[in-house]
Parts: sequence; C-alpha cells; structure tokens
Amino acid sequence: MNANSYENVTQLRSLFSRLAKSDWRKQQTKWNIKASEVRLLLAVKEGSKQADSEGITVSDISKILQVTSPTVTQMINNLIKNDYVKRSVHPTDRRIAEITLSEKGKQIAKEASEQATNIFEGLIDYLGKKQSDQLVNLLEQSFTYFEQINKEQI
Repeated sequence: MNANSYENVTQLRSLFSRLAKSDWRKQQTKWNIKASEVRLLLAVKEGSKQADSEGITVSDISKILQVTSPTVTQMINNLIKNDYVKRSVHPTDRRIAEITLSEKGKQIAKEASEQATNIFEGLIDYLGKKQSDQLVNLLEQSFTYFEQINKEQI
C-alpha cells in the first residue's frame, strides 16, 4: 500500500465514522421516542405500503431494519405501551402477529418521513444535481462492495 492509498483509507474511515456519528438521523427524536423507534415506525409505514396491507410482520420489520427479531420485538413492546403501534393476529395465519401503526404512530411516521425528505432535498440542493448523482452512484457501489465482502466472510 502506497502513501496515497494509506491517506485515502484513513480519510474514508474517518469520514464513515463521522457520518455514522452525525446528528442527521438523531434529529428525529423530537417526539420523545428513540431514533431507532422512529425508524421502526417508518419501516411499518413503508413496509405496509409495499405489501399493500395495513400491517407488517416482525420478521419483515427485522429485514427492513437489518436487526434481529428479538430487538424488533423489544422496540414494538415499548411502542405498544405508548400507543404508537398495535399488535394483532394476521388475518390469514393466526400464528403470525401483524404490526400496524396507531393514529399517533401514523402522525409521527408522516412527520418523520417529511423531515427526512426535507433533509435529503437540502443535501441535494447543497451538492447540486451532478454531485448528488455522483454521490448516489458511489454509495450504491460502496454498498455493493460491502455486501460482497460480508458474503465472503460468512
């Protein structure tokens, strides 16, 4: 590895770390729930829309958020206590629990979705069309690379 490569590695590690620690995702805590719980509400909203259904299973939420089902269940239990989501029996398979948003949960998911859209629209405006397209392309390539190395390590 030459000196330039080492500098790039160091800079990439630093930038990824800064991005992971940045507050852009944490801004969604104004509803007095954790950012991870807001992401779960958004997953229920988007997952239900994609499935053309009112609700979504814990397993599906787990896949969307890329966390374990027990982690999702723990978050759901907390959100149920505070009336953000509801758990019911799946209409066609009684063994499966279906998670739906309450009115309170729908409102937070709507506001959080709008806020995230505004944040990324602001980023696109800040970078401009050309650099935004480049960023999307580079992130897609990076994601593909990380997926490949994760598969190789399994």
